[in-house]
Amino acid sequence: MAATANEVQSGSWAQQASFYMSPASVALLMLNLLDGLFTLLFLQLGVAEELNPVMRVAYEQSPLLFMFSKLLIVNAGLCLLCLHRRLKASRFAIRAGAIVYAIIVVYHLAFLTHLVSHWPFGA
Repeated sequence: MAATANEVQSGSWAQQASFYMSPASVALLMLNLLDGLFTLLFLQLGVAEELNPVMRVAYEQSPLLFMFSKLLIVNAGLCLLCLHRRLKASRFAIRAGAIVYAIIVVYHLAFLTHLVSHWPFGA
C-alpha cells in the first residue's frame, strides 16, 4: 500500500495518534479506582448512598456493574483526552480531573477516619 504525500510529510496516522499517559493521567486513573473502591465500601456498609443517578442504578443492578461502569466512563474520557493531549484544554482537563479525584479521595479518607473512630468497636 502506497503512502499518500500527506502521510509521508507528516508521518503516518498511527504515529500521530500515539498514546502517551502523563503522570497526571496515571494519577487520575488510580484516584478514580480508589474513589470507586471507597464508594463501594461505604455503600456496602450502608453508611452512604450514591448520589449520581446513573451510578446508583448501576450499583442497584450489581456492585460489579457499578465498578465496571465507573472505571469505563472515566477511562474512556481519559483515553479521548490523551489522544488529543496536544490541545491545551485536554492537558488542563486531565490535570483538573486528577485534582478533583485527589480531593474526593481525601474526603473518603476523612470519612473513613470518622467511621473508624465512631464505630461501636472502634477506639
